[in-house]
Amino acid sequence: MRDLLDIKLFSQPFDATFNSTSKLDNGKEIAQMYAKLENCISVLSDLKARKSYISYGAIADLLGLQQKKTEINSIWEDELLSRVHPEDLQKKYRLEFQFFQLLNSIGLTDRANYELITKLRIRNLEGKFILVKHRLLYIGSSEDGSIWLALCLYNLIHEHPEFEIPQGIIINTKSGKIMDYNHHEFSEILSLREKEILQLIKHGRRSKEIADKLSLSINTVNRHRQNIFQKLSVTNAMEACRVAEGTGLL
Repeated sequence: MRDLLDIKLFSQPFDATFNSTSKLDNGKEIAQMYAKLENCISVLSDLKARKSYISYGAIADLLGLQQKKTEINSIWEDELLSRVHPEDLQKKYRLEFQFFQLLNSIGLTDRANYELITKLRIRNLEGKFILVKHRLLYIGSSEDGSIWLALCLYNLIHEHPEFEIPQGIIINTKSGKIMDYNHHEFSEILSLREKEILQLIKHGRRSKEIADKLSLSINTVNRHRQNIFQKLSVTNAMEACRVAEGTGLL
């Protein structure tokens, strides 16, 4: 799933002339403010430059992080991610892929209204798993619509029955609308017929073979193929199968 995310994030056009130092500096200030006020770890990632800026709150001591690298040449904070439970890490990547797909389907002004919240198990300094709330917000887009600045926040979940965090949801902070990762908006993004055709594509069937098997015209099959590509934001059948498998659609 991380490979799929890399493909999607890095294939954005990013206008070559786009350069907004002031917005990047503002993003760094926001990240530092969160780390200071919430004692969390905040990671601001510049997807165009493929760099991240890390601010450490008190939770970093609990996790035993070195707190030396405040700037890294990657959008992935691997020192921290290496401590995440493997199952939770894959869940995180899958949700982030779905989140990216969602934001690409809405207007630029609406993107700031959405955030992804995930519950993660992360190893602490003693090697034991503690619960952490991870939040992902996209706080900046380039002029061509490419998603540019991503902000990740890692907060400690306190051991109290009223501090319950969902396993993984996308929330519209303006309307209050909540979508969990099994929500129909994702699981039903493809129709049953489209899933059937994609399953046959996955097994190497060509359009003519699919048409014969399903008693459809080849034009109908090709129209379904194009709809699948459009809905999954892909350009070919191989990528469509990888995306569908990675996001649980197949």
